[in-house]
Amino acid sequence: MFDAQKKIPPSMSRSGWLSCHDFGDALSKEFTMASHEIAKIDAEAACLTLINVYEVEPEKQADLVRRLSEATDTVIRRQPGFVSVSIHSSMDGKRVVNYAQWASKEDFESFMKKPETQEQLKQFAALAKTISPVLCKVNGVHAE
Repeated sequence: MFDAQKKIPPSMSRSGWLSCHDFGDALSKEFTMASHEIAKIDAEAACLTLINVYEVEPEKQADLVRRLSEATDTVIRRQPGFVSVSIHSSMDGKRVVNYAQWASKEDFESFMKKPETQEQLKQFAALAKTISPVLCKVNGVHAE
């Protein structure tokens, strides 16, 4: 439950702090980001998780983040079994991490078999020095 007395770090805006914390229905819509949903990580869910780490030159990091975001908004989120994508950029500018959740391994494999998916992956790969994908299951979530 949301604790109104909890201090927001001075380096973070109220909306930024709130978007990093899931308080369910305790917050009104005015405190949530307008067009963004909050991804949920649940060890009890039967989701498949893809963690994809792209190593990039710092001058290519923003472009890769933009392209991953655009592809997610326009194509990926409309695929059967899509659950969520969270895109992270390292503070040193050398990595982009794509944390994706799919409802099942079958949904993910079906998405990966599509020729248009393979073409998009080639475009992402062209911006990266290396790509390290790993398929995972969530074993535990620890949060406050």
